[in-house]
Amino acid sequence: MNPVMHVEIPVADLARAIAFYQQWLQLRIEAPVAVHDCLMAYLPFGDDAAGASMALVHGADYRPSEQGARIYIGVEDLDASLARALQAGAALRFGPAQAGQWHVAEIADSEGNRIAVQAPIVA
Repeated sequence: MNPVMHVEIPVADLARAIAFYQQWLQLRIEAPVAVHDCLMAYLPFGDDAAGASMALVHGADYRPSEQGARIYIGVEDLDASLARALQAGAALRFGPAQAGQWHVAEIADSEGNRIAVQAPIVA
């Protein structure tokens, strides 16, 4: 499993951001989709490909800043990972919850960064 699975980049103007990334990276970004009360424009990715997926995101909870992008960390066992994070001093911000085929949660790390953690649902 890749240690970094998905990155979300907050944007103030989604159309402007899409135009910029399409021009800069020479790729086509699909039409934005509504997800969790925001609009997301996914850059091309393959579910089985190596590396992380990425989306441009416009919504009330997403503010462009110098503080950086939100990062999703992939783990095998969400509960065990959360337990270790909380024991190390993290604060739980969301979840755990199910999102499609994944268990997800968000923590505030030792520095206050909002980090998401996700693990596949095992049948």
